[in-house]
Amino acid sequence: MALDVSKVRYISLIRMEGGESVLNIPYAELTVDPDLIAGFVTAVIIFAKTPIRTIRKAAYDILIEVGESVLVLLVVDPVPDEVPYREKLKRILGLVESEHGDKLRHFEGDIRRFREFALDIIQEFPFSSVDLDLVPMKREKGIRIPFRVGAVDHDLEQLESFINGKRTVAEIMDLIGFSDNKALALISILDRYQWIDFKKRLTDDDILVRSECPKMKLGMLKSQYGEHLEEILEKFDGVKKIKEVVESLPLDPRALWFLINRLVEVGCLSVKKVR
Repeated sequence: MALDVSKVRYISLIRMEGGESVLNIPYAELTVDPDLIAGFVTAVIIFAKTPIRTIRKAAYDILIEVGESVLVLLVVDPVPDEVPYREKLKRILGLVESEHGDKLRHFEGDIRRFREFALDIIQEFPFSSVDLDLVPMKREKGIRIPFRVGAVDHDLEQLESFINGKRTVAEIMDLIGFSDNKALALISILDRYQWIDFKKRLTDDDILVRSECPKMKLGMLKSQYGEHLEEILEKFDGVKKIKEVVESLPLDPRALWFLINRLVEVGCLSVKKVR
């Protein structure tokens, strides 16, 4: 059975010797304090006489993988098959032990050095399943990304440089040179922390309708593109397809398509909803 990332609520790395949470990644709201869950799991693992790998609660399951220096804890909605989730937990455990095992065994209390590892976890458990045919668009402001440091910050900046409101997710993945898992993880981070929105790419057969866009933006566009703009807007009557509008105007089709996309982006045109 396939893994459903929407079931994931919380992932934590807990140092075995001291029981400290060195990295926590929330995916969804929990009714219980995650620190209480981590403390409870650590106590159970330390004092249990037999290895415990799954703890089932009424509203969620806790899946656990234990290594030499760290345990990986996953809080997930009840799932019929935990195998695909556990396989990913094992990969995370192996990677954190190989990359950070020595630092965890000689822990000095600074958990900041583990923040970059968040990207390795999110490559296994992205925040969302991203539609490859959608076009990501930058937002002016989002929520602070707590693990946007070092290499993660560098990778996010590189990805953001490819987001121009025209390329689809699939096209960005082809251009950027990252692995598919890494590119999708980075996009899911920007989506989760509200730094991007998504739109559907316009096609010849889409039907657009005029919307009430801000007068300031409309005035700015008129100053850039002249009085033709009003004529173009009037052509979109909710009946004609984009290709029909383009063919009816004595303007360069490529320039016209650019302008149509711009008008949709600023909210002066919108795609007619099909009932």
